[in-house]
Amino acid sequence: MEKRGIVSDYLPWLLIGIAILVILMISIFLIKERGTSLIDQIKNLFR
Repeated sequence: MEKRGIVSDYLPWLLIGIAILVILMISIFLIKERGTSLIDQIKNLFR
C-alpha cells in the first residue's frame, strides 16, 4: 500500500489551514496591540 497519495491529497488543505491560523494569530496580536477601538468599529459595522 502506498500512503504517499493520501498525504498528497491532504497536504494542500493542511497548508491552507496552517496559513489561516497564522493569519488569525497575527490579527489577534495586532488587535490587542491597538486596543479595543478596532473591535468597537467592527461592532458598529453590524449595527
